[in-house]
Amino acid sequence: MNSILKLSIFITFACGGLLCSSLLCDDARAEDHQINFFNSAFIPTSLTIEAGDSVTWSWVAGNHQLSSGFPGGAPGTPDQPGALFTATINAQNPTFTHTFTQMGITVGFFDEFNPVQIGSITILDDTLTFEVGVVDNSYLPQIIEIFEGDRVRWVHEPMEMLHTVTSGMPGGDPGTIEEPGALFDEESSDLNPIFEYTFDDAMELPYYCIPHVDFGMVGQVIVQDRFIRGDSDRSGALDIGDAIYCLGFLFQGATTPNCLDALDVSDDGQVDIADAVSLLGYLFSSTAAPAAPFPTEGPDRTADTLQCHP
Repeated sequence: MNSILKLSIFITFACGGLLCSSLLCDDARAEDHQINFFNSAFIPTSLTIEAGDSVTWSWVAGNHQLSSGFPGGAPGTPDQPGALFTATINAQNPTFTHTFTQMGITVGFFDEFNPVQIGSITILDDTLTFEVGVVDNSYLPQIIEIFEGDRVRWVHEPMEMLHTVTSGMPGGDPGTIEEPGALFDEESSDLNPIFEYTFDDAMELPYYCIPHVDFGMVGQVIVQDRFIRGDSDRSGALDIGDAIYCLGFLFQGATTPNCLDALDVSDDGQVDIADAVSLLGYLFSSTAAPAAPFPTEGPDRTADTLQCHP
């Protein structure tokens, strides 16, 4: 029996009888934040939340017309009054809830009946800043793993001798990331104690200290690719081809994918037949969606050995 037929039989069997269980939805981790409307004030006036969280405005007293944006906000932008939402808040309409999905923005809101009453909601993005110490002729930690969009901050220990944070390696090929100083070449000293760099692209970047490279003062930043969980073939969308791709890797000796983390549908730190079954369940039996990052690209902060490279 050929391999494609075997996979077809397995898929038919899986869709027909192995997809009765479900996982907890990632939505269960979303939070609902509360803002209370009083006669001429709301509390709190500002919030910082994560994408996927919701905010509920609740009536306590008075009559209000809640509006997103700011009074006089520019048309065609989120600052335009009512661009994202508008709602009456009073005794007859005591609550209004809105879910925020766009990362890295600040959304204003105000009471149209009392325009000086203004608040804001900041939706965090999914990037992080990682710190590396520059101390004792070493970078600590020496190797750091991050994702596209994350930042690394090198912090010079006070009274430490002068160092550099120089991308590449001595004698690295010109025109590549290994070329000395191709991305950055910064002094690390008491006068310049902090250097920060944002990594926008996936890469494995070596770096070193010019005065002390011969003493072994080198480091590496491994920048992983963002991905959609379940998108095994990296096509940008989930379909049956992703399940076949996963099964081919598991049972047909296919080459190990560059983004093995995308195959780990349940985010349990391993790739096995349950991941293909879970994906088929989501596609054809309305079982739970893959764990984050899903349905849009993002990082996987789970501590496991699976990685994602371009």
